[in-house]
Parts: sequence; C-alpha cells; structure tokens
Amino acid sequence: MKKTALLLTLLVLVMGSCSKMKSNEKKYVKGMQSEDVETSTAAFNDFCQWMQKDKETMTYDFPLMKEAFGMKIVSSPDSLVRCYSWVTSNNGKDVFYANIIQWMLGESFVAYAGPIDYVLANRKADLKNYSSFAHSIDTIYMITKGNVPVYLIAQSYYDDGVRRAYVTASRISGVKLSIVPFFFDGLDVAGNGDFVDDGKVSIGDLFKWDEKAGKFYAYQTDDNNQLIPGKYTVYELGNNRFSRLPDE
Repeated sequence: MKKTALLLTLLVLVMGSCSKMKSNEKKYVKGMQSEDVETSTAAFNDFCQWMQKDKETMTYDFPLMKEAFGMKIVSSPDSLVRCYSWVTSNNGKDVFYANIIQWMLGESFVAYAGPIDYVLANRKADLKNYSSFAHSIDTIYMITKGNVPVYLIAQSYYDDGVRRAYVTASRISGVKLSIVPFFFDGLDVAGNGDFVDDGKVSIGDLFKWDEKAGKFYAYQTDDNNQLIPGKYTVYELGNNRFSRLPDE
C-alpha cells in the first residue's frame, strides 16, 4: 500500500513538472513571436533567465522552440553538458544565432545565455569580430582519457556568404566550463577555414573523432574554398594534448 502511494506521489510530481515545462515554453514562444519588439525582447530575456535557473530544462525537449525557431539541442555523451542554438535573424548573407549552454558538476547546475566562446575563454564578445558572436552549436564529442573528461564543442557560422566551422576543447573545473588552451598541437581550435556550403554539409563531413585510434579529423579546403572530399588534418591524442600528424 505504501509503495503504491509513493508511486502515485511520484507520478503526480512528474506530471506537474511536465505541465510546468510545457506551459512556460508555450508562454515564452508566444511572446517571442510577437510583432511588438518590446514584447518579443522581454520574452526572449525571460526565456534565457528561465534556462539559466531551472535545472529541469536540461532534460526537456523544447518541441515548440524547435518548431517555431528551429532550435538545435546537442548534449555531451555523458549528458553533463548541453548546448542550445537557434537562428535569430538572417540577412541572406550572414546568419545570427542565440546560444545557451548548461552543465552539471555533481548536483551543481550552471548555465549561461550568450556566445559559447565567452564562457569557454572568459572573454567578452567583440562586435568587430564575427567569430566571437553566438553560433550554431553542432555537436559535442567527448574524450574520456584522464581523470576529467574533455568536451570538444563543434560550432559553425556564416561569414560573408561562406561557412566556417571549428572545434574547441573544454573541461569542467569547479563549477566553470573552461577552454583547454593549445589543445590542438599548440592551437586553441581545430578547423576554422572558409568553405562553400550548399546547405548539405553536415558536421560529420567536417569533423570526426575516432576514439579507438585516438585520432581527431578536421576538414581541409582547396584554394577555392571547396571542401576536399576525404582529406583531413589529423591530430593524434597524446597524454593530454593532440599532436598534428603530417599530411598524407
């Protein structure tokens, strides 16, 4: 009898939580879709505040945000890091995004709304440098070698009609998610070259992580900014960094 009552209590709590999540999402999406700038801006800010305070959002699927704004959600394999990105404007040449990142260390929940690089490198966005804006967060690879997992966060963005993509290594230290500097043979990022994209290039065509071989692959381009099929810059994992292997 006691076990049945406990299960019913848990069921009520879960249903209540789901109802709250759906209700909040619906309210914020409706506000962000308003044609009134003040209303849409306030709803966007309130949504970001909610995402930074409520740990339950880290396991919610956000179907309305996906439908209305094309929100992309990517999580690390251990589910301790989760990134959100969606398009806020598109002028036909450049695409602008919103970003939110969340992470967990034990029971500690931390989140940030804004460009991911601001969090990783602890620097402010430079409005003269488009690469410091919020971008599409495309995937998270995870390296489990060592005591603390390293998360390779892949981002991409459009700049002057061409696309760029790059990967940054990060790890959770204390309650901070910080960049691992010089992780790619003395560089902070892998990739970051211009390439022509017809909208069909997936992140899996640009980067690959072979955990068994301990090798990471980053795309290469020719002089015309065309991707070279099957040709990659290859990095091999050592004790705590990647070393670049000679091009074949």
